[in-house]
Amino acid sequence: MNQKYIAIFLAVIMVMSILPFFFTGNSNQANGDSSSFEAASFDSIPGKHVDYELNSIEDGLALTAEDAVAVQYFDFQAISGTPLELITGNTSQLDGIYGAQVTKMYRAQYINGTELNMHSISPQVVAFQYYLAPELYNGYQLLSRGNNVYNVVGEPMLFGEKSQLEFALDAIEGEAAPNTEFGRILEFTDPGAEVQQLIVVDDGFADQYYFELNFEDESTLSRTTVYLNPTEGTMNNVTALAANSSERALSYDVYSEDDILKVTVTSDVSNFYSLAMEPAW
Repeated sequence: MNQKYIAIFLAVIMVMSILPFFFTGNSNQANGDSSSFEAASFDSIPGKHVDYELNSIEDGLALTAEDAVAVQYFDFQAISGTPLELITGNTSQLDGIYGAQVTKMYRAQYINGTELNMHSISPQVVAFQYYLAPELYNGYQLLSRGNNVYNVVGEPMLFGEKSQLEFALDAIEGEAAPNTEFGRILEFTDPGAEVQQLIVVDDGFADQYYFELNFEDESTLSRTTVYLNPTEGTMNNVTALAANSSERALSYDVYSEDDILKVTVTSDVSNFYSLAMEPAW
């Protein structure tokens, strides 16, 4: 079970898997190397700019269309210099998309293979190659990056295929309904976690799965997982893990009702590896 969980854990948290989506494709696409571009202010881009609070996975879902199968939120700035930084790896290539540091990231992957990405960047400058779309959309200027990938400037930056960016802009303007397919599982989560993930499970241990890592205080780290319609095997495995958790210096809090199983595991920050690698089902 350990090997299975480690493999899935690493696959789910791979924030850098967006890069082939951006850097491959036709030879006319924009180059991620921004070193030769002089940074300009956001004011250099015509039209309205995105002005939206992005502080959680719920904030991202409010701009996400239905049929998302995996969503994630990372507050890189908040986890900088902490053990949680180990799970993100080197984000310099992600920064290279903008020629600026990405401080927060939200990513939604859809069943049709398209994506919506939102990035808070610092400094807030335009330091990358782009082509202006011929027309504004809902008052916003789309910047073509090539390979059917676009940016919309603002806080946060929108990045992805045109159709998903247009939906997000409609949602910002109150013209599109937010994503509701994860509503039930999110009833059992609290805002504030620095790392959050949500996935639709295909014929597995539950129907939906939520994962977060969060600092309870300076010395205590927690991992919360929430399952929608967990299997009996998942329930049994969690019960067994909780029964001997003290041997691994972990503390379990297990709650279940009807179609929900919620498990919060806490440990001292120095025991981060054991917490991260603890099986979840």
